[in-house]
Amino acid sequence: MYIDIKNEKIIGIYADNERKELIDVGIIPSPEEIPGKIPVMYYRYGAIVYEYEDAPEATEDGMETPPVPMDYGETVNGLIRRKYTLSEELAILRQRDTKAEEFEAYNAYAESCKEEARLLIEKQKH
Repeated sequence: MYIDIKNEKIIGIYADNERKELIDVGIIPSPEEIPGKIPVMYYRYGAIVYEYEDAPEATEDGMETPPVPMDYGETVNGLIRRKYTLSEELAILRQRDTKAEEFEAYNAYAESCKEEARLLIEKQKH
């Protein structure tokens, strides 16, 4: 597994070394499941660590209030989390060679999230 970081925060996880600045981390540990909290991944001192932030509160219509996107990576991550938890995503990435169909479905979804993020950020600028 390879990661992309910005100010210690992990902003991308990749199965292949797509760019030379990615960091090879091998296996990514799973976060604790803490009710009402969202795990946020950081890379510090050569290891992946998690910090836990409060989950968005539900509004009157039952929908979560989305956080204001700060950048492309955070936006893509938020979109991917609509369908896959971090633990599910990591499991799919670890098993990409043995469960090719599941990985292809995940990868297609992740690519659609990237495109949606680009559109959302572009729309937000105007």
